[in-house]
Amino acid sequence: MKKFFLNALFTLLTLSSLSAQSSPKNSPVNTFEFFWQLFDQNYASFSEKDINWQAVYDEYRPKISEQTSDLELFQVLSDMLRPLHDDHVNLIARDLDTAFNASRPSRILESLRPLPGKERRPLFNAAIEKTLVENGFKPLQELGPEFRGRKLFTYTDNGKIGYLRFTRSFTTRRFFNFVSLNGLLEKIFSSFTHLEDGLIIDTRFNIGGDDSFSKKIAGRFVTEKKLTYYKQTRKNGAFGELQAHYLPSKGRHKFPQAVVLLTNDKTVSAADVFALMMSQLPQVSIVGERSNGSYSDLLAKKLPNGWTITLSNQRYLSLDQLNYEGKGTPVDIEVKNKLEDLKQGKDTVLKKALEVLNHFKS
Repeated sequence: MKKFFLNALFTLLTLSSLSAQSSPKNSPVNTFEFFWQLFDQNYASFSEKDINWQAVYDEYRPKISEQTSDLELFQVLSDMLRPLHDDHVNLIARDLDTAFNASRPSRILESLRPLPGKERRPLFNAAIEKTLVENGFKPLQELGPEFRGRKLFTYTDNGKIGYLRFTRSFTTRRFFNFVSLNGLLEKIFSSFTHLEDGLIIDTRFNIGGDDSFSKKIAGRFVTEKKLTYYKQTRKNGAFGELQAHYLPSKGRHKFPQAVVLLTNDKTVSAADVFALMMSQLPQVSIVGERSNGSYSDLLAKKLPNGWTITLSNQRYLSLDQLNYEGKGTPVDIEVKNKLEDLKQGKDTVLKKALEVLNHFKS
């Protein structure tokens, strides 16, 4: 279960949350203790993030008493979660009409902060399109169902190099509905069969979805199943068996040429996993900035006072058994989009990807 399954989950929990009544069982102290124990026994990446959870308890427990207000309790729990820098850690208090997400600070969002929020994506997309046009690419085509006013896929080519962008990893929000995905991918990749110099896949600002979606796309770049990562779940204070995850070959139209994947620190969740899988393929180079680093599925629980908490109880490991949770999948070539470049219609990350493919060609 990834980030965008949360809404359905929280809807199901709302009725039970509303029925919670004041009692010792759901007192501030008991809620705090349950919360701390839940993370202590199940959170998967304390060591990688250099967090001493016992020390966190020792610091914050004295701040909680039976007289602690709901607002004070919510603030304390949020302060405890903030250092986790984990997009899959959420605290939802419906009775307070508030929520907290522990995602790590974003360099790319900070660089765009001088702009009003509604202007950021249009400016970014305009720089992408201008860079593509300057390099001989045809007008962008859009395909697939819409979400928040955007079609699922955007793609084009210049006769030698292809460009494919997807900013989410699900087709429709309702249960991630993958029914039409293979057909959409067949159409796109059949249009890429004549390309000789490579393909650019743009997952910058991908909000995530489900790993199955990522595998259906990444499977277009292997001709037989390939081991791409390991996965391990923590429960009741211990990690379970290390599970090997293979990428199956998918689709009639494979792409054997060089691939450049574009990522930034808002490449999240199932897009993190996509980057991890693609990084294990020899023909793939990653350009841009590390992905967000929120790979784990979500473990959702109801606290004694009726609030909902989600946490990351899994770790995804590379073939070298490295855990990039909180750090993101590494890039081969680091390039950062900057506001001053974007204002001039320059996508420096995309330009570097084109240089990489032209280098492969020569």
